Amino acid sequence: MQNQYCLALAELRSRPAHELKEVGDQWRTPENIFWGINAMFGPLVLDLFSDGENSKCEAYYTAEVNALTQDWSLKLAGLNGAAFGNPPYSRASQHDGEYITGMRYIMQHASAMRDKGGRYVFLIKAATSEVWWPEDADHISFIRGRLGFDLPSWFIPKDEKQVPTGAFFAGAVAVFDKTWRGPAMSYINRADLEARGNAFIAQIRREALRLLPQMPQQNIPEVIPDAADEAVGSAVEQQQAREVPLPEPGSNCEDDLPLLQEHILSQSGIRAWACVRAAFGDKVEYTFKESKFAHVWASDNVSAPTVVTVSAGDIAVAEVLIMEKELHMAVSEWLDKEFEATDPARYHMQERLNTAGMEAMNEYAMAIPVFLSVIQSMEPTARGNIRSIRATLKDYMSKASSQEDAA
Repeated sequence: MQNQYCLALAELRSRPAHELKEVGDQWRTPENIFWGINAMFGPLVLDLFSDGENSKCEAYYTAEVNALTQDWSLKLAGLNGAAFGNPPYSRASQHDGEYITGMRYIMQHASAMRDKGGRYVFLIKAATSEVWWPEDADHISFIRGRLGFDLPSWFIPKDEKQVPTGAFFAGAVAVFDKTWRGPAMSYINRADLEARGNAFIAQIRREALRLLPQMPQQNIPEVIPDAADEAVGSAVEQQQAREVPLPEPGSNCEDDLPLLQEHILSQSGIRAWACVRAAFGDKVEYTFKESKFAHVWASDNVSAPTVVTVSAGDIAVAEVLIMEKELHMAVSEWLDKEFEATDPARYHMQERLNTAGMEAMNEYAMAIPVFLSVIQSMEPTARGNIRSIRATLKDYMSKASSQEDAA
């Protein structure tokens, strides 16, 4: 029998609209915060508290499994890494005599697992006066700056007032690891933690881009056709701006969707093209099922799909492809106004700007319009040297950061 906590969550998620006060335990850790913690205390390979869709790691526990009844140390032994938890803060609740929530009991279980071996890393409130505060943690890193969290993917705002403020509470990272040999306490600025996370994410994207030409053509996984068939209806509702509609549920006509890579790009857009490339490799033509899966994924959410199953590696590849293609098209549109189509200098300028643009997006999270505005402000002769371009972009970001600090 499913526990009451899970039943209540399922009922909440099924509602047609939600209020912020109802989100409760379901606030999600921002990606750059998680990857920043991963860079400091990882590799993080086991998510202790997931709803099955918001997991930060490939291995995870849900409330149905109840992490507080599991031997985390045994699980970690085969994963070669550490466990991560952004724990639920709701009042303690039980099922069949076992606690499934309650910070006091979560911290107690973490202490017990620590004694058995392994590293357990928690993102928690910096609430030192609470009875659950982990005095026995081997390390506490206090985060300077209040943390904001992400809404769950299922959240549908009831009205325009349901907008998060972005500032919730002071946070800390608690580490349980009996082999810890560092200091008992430290501090880190939120901006530094986010910067570490962004750098880690940029590395993942660069590696995905490097590996992309080496990716073999993949066979469509058995799970994909069913997942895509079931998802078509909801994906259509989520994406009204599509130029080419998805096939009606139950349709199996290959005329419904473009199959050639060039047609997917021209008719369905960059996201569908990136999804089919990421999932099935660089092919001239795709099968109907492959094309349909890619369109459903693109219509859902490329970075956090909920209606189809996509690996983290494929997501990273798709994100890189989207960034690269959007940058290439924006640069091309600008260069069309600056050069004749047959001018050989145009090709070399395109290459330089594509390289510098991808670096700026990865290292500085710079938006494409900002990148182009900086390039356009440069002396035309300086644009001919990629080192000058990089120096100009770095100088721009340094000045922008100084202005933010002064404000």
